Amino acid sequence: MRSASVRNLLLAAAVLCLAGCSTEHHVTGPLPWDISAPAPQPNSPQTAVRLFQWGWNYRDVGAISAVLSQDFRFVFALGDSAGNQFPDHSIGREEMLTCLGNLFVGGGTAPPARSIVLVFDSTLRPVADSRPGMNPRWHKEIVTSVDLTVKTEDDQEYRILGNARFFVVRGDSALVPSESGVGPDSTRWYIDQLNDETLQGFNGALARVLPAMPQPSRNHTWGELLAIYYQSIRAALLR
Repeated sequence: MRSASVRNLLLAAAVLCLAGCSTEHHVTGPLPWDISAPAPQPNSPQTAVRLFQWGWNYRDVGAISAVLSQDFRFVFALGDSAGNQFPDHSIGREEMLTCLGNLFVGGGTAPPARSIVLVFDSTLRPVADSRPGMNPRWHKEIVTSVDLTVKTEDDQEYRILGNARFFVVRGDSALVPSESGVGPDSTRWYIDQLNDETLQGFNGALARVLPAMPQPSRNHTWGELLAIYYQSIRAALLR
C-alpha cells in the first residue's frame, strides 16, 4: 500500500475516533479520579494544560482535540530514537489524535489502556514563550514534571518520568481547527507545541515532592509510547 494511502486511512481512523469520543467519556477500566470531576475550561495557559492532562486521565480524545491547535506539533525528546521514523522528529495533530484513539479506545495491534494516571506539578507557572519571534502577550510556555503510568489490557506497564514543555497560544492568535466550530477567541488558549523531555527520567519537581516513589527498571519516553501506538494502528491497517 502506498504511504499516502496509509496516511489517509490513519487520518480517517482518527476522525472516526473523534466522532465517538467527543461527546462522552470512554472509560474501559478503573480510574483513580473522581468520575464526576468536570473537564477544565481552557481559559488560561494553565487550564489548557490541565485539560490536556484531564483528557489523558479520562481517556477522552475529544477533550484533547479541543485544546490542540491545527498546527500542533509533538516534538520527540532530543536523542530519542523513537522519533527517527517521523519527519522533523515530530508528529502533528492528526497523528497525535490517531495515537491517542488507539491507546485510549483500541483499534490497532497493541492493546488499549486499562488504566492511565498522568500527574503534573500541582502549580503550573506560565512564562514568556522562549521560541524566537513569539509575542509574550499571546504566547506562553509552561514546563512541568511528568509522572505517567499506563497499564494495558494485556498487563504491559509503561512508566514515563521526566519533564514536558508546553507552548500555548491565545485563541485570537491560534490556528483553530475548522471542525471545532470555534472562531478566534481571546478567552481560550490552545496548545500548539509539546516538547517531550522525558528521556532523562524523573528529575523534576515531582522528584522532590515524592522522593520515595519506586523508580522503573527502564524509563520509557512519552514519544516512545506514542510511536508504539501509531505503528500499531498502521500494522492493523496493513494486515
